[in-house]
Amino acid sequence: MRKLLGFLVVLVFVSGASALFEPIFVGGKYVGVGGANITEVNDPYAMIYNPSGLSYIKGIAFSVSYSEPFGVPGMSLVNVNLAGNIFDIFQTGVSLSAYGVNPDVGVGLYYSTLGISFAKKFGFEVDVLDEVSVGLTGKLLRLSLSGYEIETSLNGDKVGFSMDVGASISLVEENFKIAVVGYNLVPYTFSFIGGTNGTQIFSGLGVGASLYLVKPYMKVFSSYTLGLNSNSSSSLSVGTEISYADTIFTRIGLKDNNITMGLGLKGPGFEINFGVQNRGNLGWYYQIDVLGFVDIF
Repeated sequence: MRKLLGFLVVLVFVSGASALFEPIFVGGKYVGVGGANITEVNDPYAMIYNPSGLSYIKGIAFSVSYSEPFGVPGMSLVNVNLAGNIFDIFQTGVSLSAYGVNPDVGVGLYYSTLGISFAKKFGFEVDVLDEVSVGLTGKLLRLSLSGYEIETSLNGDKVGFSMDVGASISLVEENFKIAVVGYNLVPYTFSFIGGTNGTQIFSGLGVGASLYLVKPYMKVFSSYTLGLNSNSSSSLSVGTEISYADTIFTRIGLKDNNITMGLGLKGPGFEINFGVQNRGNLGWYYQIDVLGFVDIF
């Protein structure tokens, strides 16, 4: 009976696990507007939401992020990014993320990603078209399932590869931006249970836009992500960001009718962001991140 119960728990958990893999918990400023600002291209978090975003990094940039649901120990996200401008020719970055139930604390699925990104920006001498940025991220995925105390074949690690591709276009003196990104276009299929067909991780196509209503004080965002496989849901996000003296930022948005909010503080060479997001039945998550910038070119 114990083995059967554990087997059923694994089936339910793995079959619904794709919700863990949506890139929505990285960066308090992104959480604060529901993840709608996939057009933003000025910090290392962009390699998670849209790899083309690295193209605006001028020197060296790093970021550290932490997120967890209120009152749920053991479930968390940790993200570390490092990006740099290579002689002003192209930009590259490395990202490490880990999300899920820590095997040392609880029972469940733990998901980690190592991503390496490359991006390039192209300028155009056209009246309304300012710049086009493109980017590519190759990802090494690792899925860990442990703690069920049943047959060892149900536990262990799975390793695979995937890829994100993105592009963004800046228009009308950078007042309007549009973007497109494909998440996990090589959707890794995994299975912890022998003899099954396996489960694919989240794969989706996102499109987004941002517009300054009052530059540089108020900006609005919107994005829609279309799920590309049976385990990937579609989602709509909208949000707005209001800046006070280009130092303090407040953000509010919706993701699939769930409210998100955030607050940011920016100074010379650094930025700190805090955000909270409601995920329906999963409750409230909080997010805090720290970014640093060193312009060397």
